[in-house]
Amino acid sequence: MNYYTKKALENAIQSATKLIELNFKESSIVISLFGGRPLGFFPKNGCISLLWINPKIRETIHANDRAIGGDRYWISPERDYFYTNPEKWEGWFCPPTLDPANYELIGSKEDSCTVSSEISVENETLKKRFHGEITRQFKLVKEPHSTGLNYCGLEYLDDCVFFSSGLKMNGWSLACIISGGVQYPGTVLVPTKMNPKPLSYFREIPKDRLTVGENYVSYKIDVNDIYKLAIRPEDINYECPAKIGYCVKMPEKEEYGFLVKLSDDVPKTQTECFDIARDHPNSEIGVIQSYNSESPNKPQLNYGEIELQLKPFMSVDNTSHCKAKHQLFGYIGTKDEILTVIEKYLGVSDPYLF
Repeated sequence: MNYYTKKALENAIQSATKLIELNFKESSIVISLFGGRPLGFFPKNGCISLLWINPKIRETIHANDRAIGGDRYWISPERDYFYTNPEKWEGWFCPPTLDPANYELIGSKEDSCTVSSEISVENETLKKRFHGEITRQFKLVKEPHSTGLNYCGLEYLDDCVFFSSGLKMNGWSLACIISGGVQYPGTVLVPTKMNPKPLSYFREIPKDRLTVGENYVSYKIDVNDIYKLAIRPEDINYECPAKIGYCVKMPEKEEYGFLVKLSDDVPKTQTECFDIARDHPNSEIGVIQSYNSESPNKPQLNYGEIELQLKPFMSVDNTSHCKAKHQLFGYIGTKDEILTVIEKYLGVSDPYLF
């Protein structure tokens, strides 16, 4: 299974984890207690989720594997916390004490819920372990632009603290996104200042996967090869609340889907972001990022990602603390309707779509 409707997700999960459902008119957002994250994003009745969900979701949860999909919270720099040999960028792993961690539901209402977990990570460069806790509040919010379409709108308040001061790290929000593969790729769209200079983060991105417009960048998501795009803080249009969007033709339909992340709590300068690039670790840093994965078991398709580096942790009373707010909106409509939504959010008219 490449895609999930809400009913298919509920049938697949069964009792593997608790699901919290937030509903607004015809839209629905499904929060997974396992991994503490939004998992299903359904802008209207009967549609598939715009967030990618693992085709083997129940088995993945039973294995305590973080790779369920949805929109997760991590910390960066990746080099220090996700590689056993950070100097040579070798031995990538995800610390299970960060993700999936061990979330508990600490409160819920019709339009919101709050989850929390103890977390810990080891800085593999310093060989020091840091302990802390994360609380994530999810709340339904109304769209900032009137579109006339059914939509999902979710506001996150991520409150993360480590019980050690002076840590040089950022919060990190990563949403897994669906793709139609090579035949129907999706397009990441990042609004920018004039004449942006996009960065690669793993290896050089081929020209047929990247288009630089006058005030935006387009990037292909076909889940067929591993590349990562990053946008420098110098190129981010901070006057635009939306920081990254994603447009995709819906599978087996003529409709299009659109996801967009908004936040003001992102780094404004190179010195506020610590996530250096693997292919140029001594050069410039990118704040807004997008990942294209590979799908080795076709026709089963993996995911892409739209990502925000969140503002840096600050030292407060012998702790390191990051409290960041961001939003995710999702839409489904005709191509022309979605192009209108894109222009309202990103300020980009007639964008290049892969």
